[in-house]
Amino acid sequence: MIYILLPAYNEAKNLIKIFKKIEKLPNVKKIITVVIVDDCSLDNISDLIKKKYKFKYYYLRHKKNKGLSLTLETGFKKIIKICNKNDLIVTLDSDNTHPISIIPKMVKKINNNSDIVIASRFVKGSIVNGVSIYREFLSLGAKFLFKFMHPYKNLNDYTCNFRIYKSTLIKEICKNKKFFSYEEFNIAAKIIIFLIHRFEFLKISEIPFKLSYDYKIGKSKMKLTKTIILTLKLIFKKAKK
Repeated sequence: MIYILLPAYNEAKNLIKIFKKIEKLPNVKKIITVVIVDDCSLDNISDLIKKKYKFKYYYLRHKKNKGLSLTLETGFKKIIKICNKNDLIVTLDSDNTHPISIIPKMVKKINNNSDIVIASRFVKGSIVNGVSIYREFLSLGAKFLFKFMHPYKNLNDYTCNFRIYKSTLIKEICKNKKFFSYEEFNIAAKIIIFLIHRFEFLKISEIPFKLSYDYKIGKSKMKLTKTIILTLKLIFKKAKK
């Protein structure tokens, strides 16, 4: 089974598009389960869940807004309760910027002897549309700092949340009750740094993809200054196994 985790805050219009794309995936009825975690949205996400889709899904809703990190935690905890050890977990943003269509390619890659597959902005063939020069500069700067402070074979993109994990890795992370606390959009980097230091022989692969910020409906939820501060703290924090 492949679990697709969608953390969402006021993303109803984008989720409509994402659900349609998920329905086009091969064998969607048999192998895809979607977990939507609504972080106390003010739009009509809950109305979408009243409809029938080709894929099986679970809908969870926070009673108050908790932020991306704790929203991911809610989804991960749900998945590890119901998944089997050989199942896979896909994370991606709910703003329609990530290409759903490459998930089968990511699955094939992870089945070919990888533990994590990352849709990377920093490999040949990747395209980034709709991102400001300032944001691109920040992303490149973060890349080089992460690679210098936390180098790992075949790892270039530490911060992109579009990934596929073996479920056993997420179970290991969730053993730490405070792992997701006091974090925000830096959580994707924290997850990968924890895993590369926790598992010495972790096998990571990256594939190119098209990141389309021009497809996004609505404003970014990221608090840029806070994310930069948390990311820098993470980069320079001493690694612990």
